[in-house]
Amino acid sequence: MDEKALVGGMNPGRGVVRVGDTVRRPGMRAAVQELLVHLELVGFSGAPRYLGVDEVDRQVVSWVEGDVPVPPYPDWAMTDAALVSLGRLVRDYHDAVASFSPVTSDWSTEWADPGGGPTICHNDLFPENVVFRDGIAVALIDFDMAGPGRPLWDLAIAAEEWAPLHAPGFRLSTTHSLDAVHRVGVLAGAYGLARHRAEELLDIIVEENAHSTANMLGQAQAGDPVWSGHIEGTGFAERMAADKEWFAGQRLALLASIRRLT
Repeated sequence: MDEKALVGGMNPGRGVVRVGDTVRRPGMRAAVQELLVHLELVGFSGAPRYLGVDEVDRQVVSWVEGDVPVPPYPDWAMTDAALVSLGRLVRDYHDAVASFSPVTSDWSTEWADPGGGPTICHNDLFPENVVFRDGIAVALIDFDMAGPGRPLWDLAIAAEEWAPLHAPGFRLSTTHSLDAVHRVGVLAGAYGLARHRAEELLDIIVEENAHSTANMLGQAQAGDPVWSGHIEGTGFAERMAADKEWFAGQRLALLASIRRLT
């Protein structure tokens, strides 16, 4: 059966291929295999199923049919309805994984909550890792970066990338006209965040942003060509400074939006 290479995002060239209604990928962590098995056992339909190992020792998961947004993100993926469905899907995932007690612990630590936490977070909730059908988010894919953390770490990542929490005029993959303040409230409300945790979410967003920025710079300095190219070719320092200033200036409005819509 023919193999079709699957590439995208910031992790090209990983040897991931589609074969019929399956995806074959080398080097999947044992902990991620356990996680996918658990999600199936508890009836969570929003993730691929782990199907074992093929004849060339690649891990096999089910193909999830649907549409996956890629940069520049299409309008249908940036609607409020899409955002509501994402918030509900992330909450459903966190509820499903709450009962997970992994035997192995070989989780990725690159983008994970540095202090760990009670939940196995996805840690990579970019649009490229969410499958849609008819404009509604139905599944999360690519759990390679999963690891223990606080649930709001995932929500922070989602808010950063889907609101997005980037200064208008400095956004790479979304339109500058998106009302990010409003959209953070929509996402938090759909997730079911309690109003009194609005300040906590914003603090974790700042923490996660600093962690991911340091990680990107560290990987670039270590010679990673993908991150080096990203930092050198996208005005990285200027964008990060603009984002930080914009977020600080919008903090009170963000708090009000979360509290109003949760």
